[in-house]
Amino acid sequence: MNWIKHVSQLYIEWLRAQIKTNHGRIVLLGLVVGLLYFPLWIHDLVIRSISGSTGLALISCAALMGLAPLWQKHQQLRRLTASEEDQIIGHLLILGSVVLFPFFRADMWAQALIWLFIMGGITLSTWGATFFVKYPLTTLLVPMTVYTRPGVIAQGTWRFLMPQNLLENMMAAASTQALQWIGQPAIVQGRFITMPSGGAVEVAWRCNGFNMAVAMAVTGLLLGIFFKRTRLQITRLMLVGAAVGLVFNVPRIMLMALAHAYWGDWWFDFWHGSWGAQIFVGVLFTVYYYTAMAMLNRQQRSLKKA
Repeated sequence: MNWIKHVSQLYIEWLRAQIKTNHGRIVLLGLVVGLLYFPLWIHDLVIRSISGSTGLALISCAALMGLAPLWQKHQQLRRLTASEEDQIIGHLLILGSVVLFPFFRADMWAQALIWLFIMGGITLSTWGATFFVKYPLTTLLVPMTVYTRPGVIAQGTWRFLMPQNLLENMMAAASTQALQWIGQPAIVQGRFITMPSGGAVEVAWRCNGFNMAVAMAVTGLLLGIFFKRTRLQITRLMLVGAAVGLVFNVPRIMLMALAHAYWGDWWFDFWHGSWGAQIFVGVLFTVYYYTAMAMLNRQQRSLKKA
């Protein structure tokens, strides 16, 4: 209990120090917005994780890895100071974001963007633009944590650049071919898989493997950064992760098609719901972990030989 009392005293002393200056008061105003956004952020993150999303694990890892340099180099951080110009720009970012926040209470993505601007404004006005140069890992990873659905941007980009239902059709065709290999009379029509004994199953956006591929690519990024690999090696880890996510989605679609055709609605709902999704995500992460570690070990041996 003593450590709780000690932390509380430090927090109260810091709060009193912030109230005494204009900069501190503006920073506190920005942090209030963060406190208002936090319940929505954590609620959405937990609910999505229960449904089989990997967001909680990936965002937690990104936050820890992004904040670790600040703790390791906190003495250097204390010596950083913001110029007058940086303080003005940072304060404008904070105040402008605080003013806009009440008008976007219904849009989570907008609140996340506003909170990102506030964090940028606090950083700029407290430590200056030098911070972003001295702490590139924090600058890269922390912004990834402000929104619980980082794959949304990737989804929008994919849908803008690619033909409609391209990935859904590809997944349906690959799954149908695999079903035929094991002796099932499956027929594919666009993104629909038809089983003569059980009707058709649609491969919708959420079932096309894109989110799994993005999650595995981000996992590869975090692994590469954690083990301090080169950019090329990190890119390979990300590409392999995305490929594993897409390939692994094929047996998932096959299982749901078989469940729909032969096992009844309960089993289809089970594998299509949160429990089934969590089982698949757990197996997927296990497979990719061993694949990535094999790649990392091979890269390490190559470095030793060189």
